[in-house]
This record gives sequence, structure tokens and C-alpha cells, in this order.
Amino acid sequence: MRSHAYKCRDLLRPMEQLIGCDYMHWPDGGFTNGDVSTRVDGLLIVWMADVASLERAVEIGCNVVLCHEPIYFNIKHELPPYRWLNPAPEAGEPPFHTNRRRREIIEDNNLTVLQCHYGLDRYCLFQVFHETLGFSTPCFDKGWESVFPVEPKTTLGRLAGNVRDRLGFDGPMRVVGDRDREISRVAFLWGGMGLSGNLYWLVEVIRNGANAGICGEMDEFFMTFAKDADFPVIETSHRLSEEVGIGAYARHLKKVCPGMRLEFFQQGRPYGWL
Repeated sequence: MRSHAYKCRDLLRPMEQLIGCDYMHWPDGGFTNGDVSTRVDGLLIVWMADVASLERAVEIGCNVVLCHEPIYFNIKHELPPYRWLNPAPEAGEPPFHTNRRRREIIEDNNLTVLQCHYGLDRYCLFQVFHETLGFSTPCFDKGWESVFPVEPKTTLGRLAGNVRDRLGFDGPMRVVGDRDREISRVAFLWGGMGLSGNLYWLVEVIRNGANAGICGEMDEFFMTFAKDADFPVIETSHRLSEEVGIGAYARHLKKVCPGMRLEFFQQGRPYGWL
């Protein structure tokens, strides 16, 4: 089958089959421009459809971008009393606004952007993350709230070193807890599960018997909660913890859609160290 015979429906089908329902019933994601019948002349797969990845899609002639994270930022307009000097929100988006820059690239080049957040989470991101780090069979099996045995037992410092090696992590790693703390059961809070808005997951894995966590991205509210709960956590990166799974999905599509012109655009972390 030639690449031009593929439609966006072919990109969704593996996720829909695993989850057991049409993407229209997923709790988030969907199309910006286009729909399931849009022809795929070229596909760029990426964690977030930022300016660099959208420009890359245009550069190599891809008309469809499949991403995991939301395309546009939902920015809260603060009202008085916090904006006491300028109480009225300004209308429109200034030229530098990230949403405006992304929208212009999408519209000027007639790109179809398909966000698959829940779909990719359910399909492979959790599984690929824990398997990449060397954990396959849980001792407490409850979906994303599962707990995995650490065999043999190790310390937080040695576990962090293993995570670093397996992910090819460069630079410092943030951890909560004593590096000499013994770890025997670990949970995986990949992506944004280490953010304080998602504390539900942390509470549940502790309840399920984990005595350490490996997460994607943490904020300091989450860290403080973990510290007070005496629960060690290793941070990787929101992007890195999910890109291993997104890359696996890209490889799977190459197998089930032979001949499709496809590129997996790796972004890595958006920051460095001084």
C-alpha cells in the first residue's frame, strides 16, 4: 500500500482496538484541522507540537502531525485583586504568543494536527516506560496504580543510577529522599503524574505498597507531599518518560502501515543547566 492511500483513521486504529472504543469517546485529544478521512502524505510524530516540530513537518513535507500533549496553552487571565494596576485582560494574542505562532504555522501550511493523549497513555506509554527501566511483572497489578518488585533490593542512589543509564540521561537528576534509603517496591508515575494536580496517583501507589516512585516531571508541591509522606521519588522528565513510548508507537505504525512516510521527532528536555 502506498503512503498516499493511508488516512488518519489508520493512525488511530491500533489505539481504538486496544481501548475498545472510537476516539470520539476518549476524554481528551482530537483534531486541529482535518478529520479521520484526511489523507496522510507524510506524518511527523512528536511529544508536543511546538514551533520547532511544526516547522520540521513543513520542511520535510508532512501534512499530518500526531502529538501527545495539547497543542495550545490554556492561559488563565488573572482578575483583581491580583491585577490591581491593569484589571482588564488585554484582547487578542501578541505576536510573540506561543499559541499564535503555532496556529500560524498550522493554518499557513494547512497542517492536520491530531492529539492522542489518553489514546497513547492507554496504548503504550506506561508499559514502555516501566519496561525500558527493566520492570516487567508487577507484584500488585492495578493498571497505572501497579507496584513492581525491586529484585534484589537496592538503594535510592543505585536505583537512580540505573534509571540514568537506561534512559541515557545527562545532567543532574532531582530526587526526594536519602540516597541510602532501601527500596524494594517501586511505582511509575510517568509524564505529568508527578505534578501536584495529580496527587491522586501518588496516594494510590503508596496505598498499594510502593516504597518509592519513578516519575516524569515533579513540582515542589508534589515533592513536599512526598517528603512529608516519607516516600522517595526519582524524577526523569515529562518528555523523556513519554518519548520512549511515543517512539515505540512510531515504530509500530511503520510495521502496520508499510510505505507510510513517517518521522519521529525527538525533543528531549526543554531546559539545561548552568
